[in-house]
Amino acid sequence: MSETEGAGVTPPPFSQVTAENYERIFNVIYRLINNEDEAADLTQDTFVAAYRAYDRFRHEASVYTWLYRIAVNLTKNRFEKQQRVDSRESYSLDAPLELDSDEVSREVEDWDLSPDRVAQNRQLRSVLMAEVALLKFEYREVVVLRDLEGLRYREIARVLGCSVEAVKSRLFRARSVLRKRLTDVLEQTP
Repeated sequence: MSETEGAGVTPPPFSQVTAENYERIFNVIYRLINNEDEAADLTQDTFVAAYRAYDRFRHEASVYTWLYRIAVNLTKNRFEKQQRVDSRESYSLDAPLELDSDEVSREVEDWDLSPDRVAQNRQLRSVLMAEVALLKFEYREVVVLRDLEGLRYREIARVLGCSVEAVKSRLFRARSVLRKRLTDVLEQTP
């Protein structure tokens, strides 16, 4: 039973839900689509949809799990729509993905590391985020939710509307693909 479930417990006002979850939802969406403007739009769409449905939310799951589900569904719909548009053009998966490293991630520098080590870590993170961005959407969403956002398998299953076993299977396949790709990339690096 969740904190807000049961008799006599009043759910928090939606403004509080927004304030507590906005940045986290934005980060999930951003990691899924790797585009700050689109992530901002989808985050806004997520909270608009959540606001419209808030009175029907039964608090059977945590609020952030419910918001993640809305965010992931909206992102998936936008991604599928974009794929239909992109299907008219062909792109090579072997072609390098051009990314501005400042847009891939924001890091707080660890002053204990040498400048060379910091540069290597940033480069490795950029490569990793680029490879995550190339995953099939169903793999990318489980990697983002589990490895980057730290959700539990059960929470991810609720967000995605599938079984825990399906989450584990997708995550295993996604990590296998990433491991192979990263091994290939790292072997090519001098």
